Amino acid sequence: ISGEDNSVTHHREHGCTYELDARTVFFSPRLSYERLRVASQVQQGETVLDMFAGVGPYSILIAKKQPESIVYAVELNPSAFRFLASNVLANKVLGNVKSIGGDVGDVIRSGLTHRMDRVIMNLPGNASGFVDDACLSLREDGGVIHFYSFESAQNPGEAASAKFGERVRASGRELKSILATRIVKAVAPYRVQVAVDALID
Repeated sequence: ISGEDNSVTHHREHGCTYELDARTVFFSPRLSYERLRVASQVQQGETVLDMFAGVGPYSILIAKKQPESIVYAVELNPSAFRFLASNVLANKVLGNVKSIGGDVGDVIRSGLTHRMDRVIMNLPGNASGFVDDACLSLREDGGVIHFYSFESAQNPGEAASAKFGERVRASGRELKSILATRIVKAVAPYRVQVAVDALID
């Protein structure tokens, strides 16, 4: 096979540009609508935690749509974090996106406890293991969590909501209401990615 050995590419979405290396980071253009759906819910002046920010598609879009918001974008993968930091600069949202490299649980406990109005948990394979961290980051008077999960059940929205609710209660907080559930995409035969938007007390 001839040509350059270069897997770095640029993706443009909703007026934002993302540079990424497809060999070292995860990025799905199929989540374009979901990112816009969540970003459109953010209100003026909110403080948002993007727990698994990747190269920044949720964080940067939120910052573009709500310039008075503050978004904490946390990413553990060093390669993804490098692209996150450069994408924040390229999209001119350095003023309201705070890029943080490291384990999200450690980051929350080192300064982000009880500060968030909204939390995004876009790690569908493992997000349930981080619900207690998400709840810890929410303001003491509550907020919204966008939780993602892979489900194979006949009613995937109900299954994801039940799993999430159990973890919220275990964290010591209350699931006040499920605002919405949505099948984001199919990932395998009889298996889908589900989004749960929930209000937490």
